[in-house]
Amino acid sequence: MTTEPGTRVPPEPVEPVVMRLLAEILYVEPETLSLDTGFADLGLDSILAVEYLAQLKRELGATETVESLLDLGTPRALAERLRHRTLAG
Repeated sequence: MTTEPGTRVPPEPVEPVVMRLLAEILYVEPETLSLDTGFADLGLDSILAVEYLAQLKRELGATETVESLLDLGTPRALAERLRHRTLAG
């Protein structure tokens, strides 16, 4: 793919990675999860959140904290934040 000079190539979608890693942490199939269901409703507690954030950091360079993750509330909100940071950076 070619782009005009000064045009950024959009990053690959982060939603699939966010959901795959979440499914791995929760030991469920990604298809059973919804981007709009709250982390707490999905069963993500603070201990699992620490593991999840470590995987997100390794794969996507995420720098979220447990508090910011829970404040975001949903996988969709997390994916949007990560995508915006990627575009800005």
